[in-house]
Amino acid sequence: MSGVLIIGENERAEIAKAIRSALAKPMPWEKMRQIIVDDRDHPTNTLKLGERPDPDRIEALRREYPSYPVQLGSYVAAISFEEQASGLFRHLSISSRVPGKVPNEHAAKMVLEAFGFSGYPPSRPYRVWVEEYEPGRVAINFVELEPS
Repeated sequence: MSGVLIIGENERAEIAKAIRSALAKPMPWEKMRQIIVDDRDHPTNTLKLGERPDPDRIEALRREYPSYPVQLGSYVAAISFEEQASGLFRHLSISSRVPGKVPNEHAAKMVLEAFGFSGYPPSRPYRVWVEEYEPGRVAINFVELEPS
């Protein structure tokens, strides 16, 4: 088992607060396009730390346009918003307390629902990938186009 998911009243209040905070400070497209990695032809399923372009620039942008984490039992879900060429995207990163693990599909579906995604799989344009965010620690990432 990779973790325990808790989404009660307190967590829902924290999720609503995190969404409001993230929506108030989306990363602008002119900044976002500087750090995008085209991994469509990636040889593995996980984007590793060393494969990111200019890690210092990424960290500076993440400080300026932060994601907002919410503890959900033994998982952490971090929400942010990003402008991309096709519009505003909701970005959720979900990690487990257990190194190298991400939530199973059922837990991910429940977290996506709690953070206002259209479902799983999402009904609007979306993307999913696994990314190493610290050595040996990974998160599953979901981005979905916001309705206009």
